[in-house]
Amino acid sequence: MSQSNDNSTRVVVTGQGLVTPLGRNTPDIHSRWMSGRSAAATISKFDASNLPVSIGCEVADFEPRQEIRNRKLLRLLMRGEDFGVVASASAFADAGLSNEDYDPARAGIAIGVRKEGFCHSNFNDALEVCTGGGTIDRALFMEEGMRRIPPQTIIEGLANAGLYHIAHEHVLQGVNHNLLCLGTGGFHAIGEAMWSLRNDEADLILAGAFDSWILWTGIAHEHYTGVLSSSTDDPSTVHRPFDVTRTGSVVGEGAALFVLETLERALQRGANVLGEILGFGAATGVPSFDPHGCAAAVTACVRRALDVANLTPADIDLMHLHGDATEQGDRIEVQGLQAALGERACTIPATTIKSTTGFMANASSSVETAAVLEVLRTGIIPPIANLTTPDPAFDLNFVREPLDGQPLRHALLIERSWPSHYAALIVGTPDDQR
Repeated sequence: MSQSNDNSTRVVVTGQGLVTPLGRNTPDIHSRWMSGRSAAATISKFDASNLPVSIGCEVADFEPRQEIRNRKLLRLLMRGEDFGVVASASAFADAGLSNEDYDPARAGIAIGVRKEGFCHSNFNDALEVCTGGGTIDRALFMEEGMRRIPPQTIIEGLANAGLYHIAHEHVLQGVNHNLLCLGTGGFHAIGEAMWSLRNDEADLILAGAFDSWILWTGIAHEHYTGVLSSSTDDPSTVHRPFDVTRTGSVVGEGAALFVLETLERALQRGANVLGEILGFGAATGVPSFDPHGCAAAVTACVRRALDVANLTPADIDLMHLHGDATEQGDRIEVQGLQAALGERACTIPATTIKSTTGFMANASSSVETAAVLEVLRTGIIPPIANLTTPDPAFDLNFVREPLDGQPLRHALLIERSWPSHYAALIVGTPDDQR
């Protein structure tokens, strides 16, 4: 696909659907972020007491059977995908669109996804029938156990299953992007959707991500990589990005999906414009254990996003940081931003919502986009929760108290994905007439 820097075709957000640990709409999310209180608590949806980490930022009051009427579909959804299905319906409702309002062949979908595979409990009966004395009889498993594995198991494990279910539900038969990522998927989806709309490949695209790290496999993976905190402090205080006492992240889960259209089409149909997608960039730090290479990747993706948006560092009024609260991760992010933005990096207000929502894998980048659009709308920047003593090595303008009265037109967002993938997104206010 051609990706020129011609942004004469403006891409805007006309609807959004959210399922997050802080709420289902941006005013509620903004309010809870402003309060500085994290959603982290002891994991309640399964017994995590034997895991190395047993706290997380769960989506409260979410009962799939009450929110998804299609029982056949419900049986096929993994945790996280059910968030996506609910968020997709909310996004189209927020945009004022039904399936009859668009040409299916000109309606697309772009989803950032990370898939752990099928539901492991599907194997319980199969293993039980062929296990004795603490060992598995492999021959018996093949003869008898295999017949006890539910046939939908193979469908559950497909990485593009969530995209398919949502596309089927809303008759999205046009361009599709299924982007396999561990954390930057929301940005990649929004960025690819932006290019498709600029290139006139679609009239509208549903873009974003859904995910959950609150699974035993997700917790095990993130603990192994050193991202998660093992602190036994009050769960709500554990995620402390850029603080001298930081010990790592807390897992989270959620979804945020957006209806994206060209500004021309949005105005023609009288849509409510929530914000504008201006620029996107991505880069990889190789090898992942080289901090200089990783910082250079941050620099590269920020410069690319600015280039695509036709903006300079002086045009950025707000930075939303990744903030995984690891010593190396925080340092790489700060160094990369300073190299990309120069002296301007030290003056732009810098905040992050991640210390209240936890690290939601791909959903983080998507939910954070919605949160930042609300900041641009209200003009009020919430502080970084749990940032008590900023690391003196980091010369950024961290927001530690609610900040009001700042002119906010353009915001830069940064996201990191394991092992060393970085992405940057630039969004603007809906009334910015550059």
